[in-house]
Amino acid sequence: MRKYVFLIVGLFLVNSFCYSQVRPSHIFDNNMVLQRDKLIKIWGWASPGEKVTVSFSGQSAANKADANGEWSVYLEPMPANSNPQTLEISGESNQVTFSNILVGDIWLLGGQSNMEFDLSKLLNGDLEVISANNSDLRIMSIPRAASREAQKDFEPINVYYPFTDEYEDKGNWFVCSPERIRTFSGLGYIFGKTLQQAAGVPIGLIDVSRGGTTVEAWVSPATLADMPENAELIKQWNDKVEAYDPVESLKSSISNWEKRSESRKKQGLETKPKPTEPSPSPALSPNFPGSSFNGIINPLKGLALKGIIFHHGYNNALFDSRPRLYAANFNALIEDWRETFNDKNLPFGIIELSAGGTPQTLDNFEVAMVDAAPFIREGQYTAYLKNNNVGYCCAYDQQVNWYHPQKKTVIAKRIARWALSEFYGFQELAWEPAKVENVEHLTDSIIISFDRDVKSSDDRPIAGFAIAGSDRHFSPAKAEYVISGQNNQGKFIYDKSKLVISNPLVTKPVAVRYAWARVPLANLVNGHDRIIPVPQFRTDQWDYPEAPLEKDQLNDHKTVLRDLSRQAEAWSKERRIKEAEYLLENR
Repeated sequence: MRKYVFLIVGLFLVNSFCYSQVRPSHIFDNNMVLQRDKLIKIWGWASPGEKVTVSFSGQSAANKADANGEWSVYLEPMPANSNPQTLEISGESNQVTFSNILVGDIWLLGGQSNMEFDLSKLLNGDLEVISANNSDLRIMSIPRAASREAQKDFEPINVYYPFTDEYEDKGNWFVCSPERIRTFSGLGYIFGKTLQQAAGVPIGLIDVSRGGTTVEAWVSPATLADMPENAELIKQWNDKVEAYDPVESLKSSISNWEKRSESRKKQGLETKPKPTEPSPSPALSPNFPGSSFNGIINPLKGLALKGIIFHHGYNNALFDSRPRLYAANFNALIEDWRETFNDKNLPFGIIELSAGGTPQTLDNFEVAMVDAAPFIREGQYTAYLKNNNVGYCCAYDQQVNWYHPQKKTVIAKRIARWALSEFYGFQELAWEPAKVENVEHLTDSIIISFDRDVKSSDDRPIAGFAIAGSDRHFSPAKAEYVISGQNNQGKFIYDKSKLVISNPLVTKPVAVRYAWARVPLANLVNGHDRIIPVPQFRTDQWDYPEAPLEKDQLNDHKTVLRDLSRQAEAWSKERRIKEAEYLLENR
């Protein structure tokens, strides 16, 4: 039976490249936006050698399909235009016409579920939905796809989501309206709406995000293969594919179902249907290295864009996290996507890993620091510092006790500030977060110098700093401005760009960390605009333990993490006892 299935699929793939009529890529559609001020590539398929002519806005260009039936035509750069126009693509035996086309800026929305998260589910999302009437804002969601081979196109689909009992059209362009925007990326919509209203040009948004995906899924296989640090990861996935047995997979699914059913019966719950199909092969996983790139990004290769915003990190910050590998792959992703879209300086806005889960408090301070999340954010922030035309905005302060924080409006506007300031002429908009410029070690404290003034966001004492001695025990620390002198009235003058970090219980400090938790206790912001959080940072080189790739070694890794948490819990108890003793001695 499997042979027949493969034969049918093979015949479909062969026939899909045999065209008797010209057909453009599905990225071209009614209602779309074409990128202004750039050479525009229009591409598709036709019969080998067939002449294809593309006409738009007074321009006409032609080319012939190659031996594989692939053709591409380029239009000269055009200014923004809000007047609907028609795009005509003609072959020798047919013509394809797309209407209501605008010229403006296209932004790609990448990442995982926190980018994908529906507008209607945001806080105040209902108000955003009912007011989303904007004919100069166009949206498209690319269908989910994972592939071992690079795909050249996608098929528009209507997806049903049982959880919400809703359908969503993916793979078509739509004019922004309350009916169409409900299930679109909430963060992406707020970002795009802000740009459109401020700049007054048409904006096109293409959502390419997919929930539950790791960073290596979004890097091209060629780039991954060129990075020695990924060799073991790629081998692990290939081994999984080789070891996959559908019969054993179904047996395992049934065995797990039986255990779950027994548990549900004891709870008086109805059992779920018994599995009848094996779990999919690892070869079909969206997290197979490069597979989401192949299935979702590669079909858009060559599309002219204005820029990208990317919100990611959760699935690389679980118990099997490898922060150093993440940092390398995240940096490679930026270079990779820029090459894919033919622009080595393509704007790339990083929205750091969101904050969802148990908040850090003074009671769980040390335990909350034993987490991969801040190390993943560190990799994202490092990519921001290393690359040109890259923006960065913090998300750690928009907290809820869920890994899908509904507070995305503030984050969307932060990254919009970057785009508007850097690429739309609104230089007066602040967006750059304060950076650490210098670290000075004193006998009983550490001075952190920033490139600008900083302050607390709520006018309360600055919170979120931790300080440690050589024992690597980080304790909550006091942060105060450095005194730089006195005025004529004898009052102290403070240098608000410098903080002295200390804890009387840490007598010989060697390291400082700030906002170092998944959901950190932290409130430091830029001093003048006070709406831009200071990114997390550390002065030490004490890295998080990278998870091994071998499955049989993961249990040992879990033990290591449990031991670190237990040690942190013991330190926390010891610290609180010492704090009480110190208060009694110094009252």
